Amino acid sequence: MTDEPRHLSELMNRGGLARLQAEAKRRRSETGEIRRLLPAEEAEHLVSATTNEAGELLLVMDTPAWAARVRYCVAELPHKQVRIRVQPRGGS
Repeated sequence: MTDEPRHLSELMNRGGLARLQAEAKRRRSETGEIRRLLPAEEAEHLVSATTNEAGELLLVMDTPAWAARVRYCVAELPHKQVRIRVQPRGGS
């Protein structure tokens, strides 16, 4: 008998794919938390938010204009260090 997964769900719960899935879930959760802390207009333009190993928050906004606007909101966030990047939705 082989130890190969028989269903896609089994494959998704093993090894590297499981870690990748857990990281994606963590990032979605963190993005949702930060969205709730931002004003509604700025929150709509947040592509993602994640905290790195040093505790620095990285916000990714969809346009430079919204990146500039969100800079005025960072004092309301619970992180001392915040970096803001721009990546259009659907961009690479």
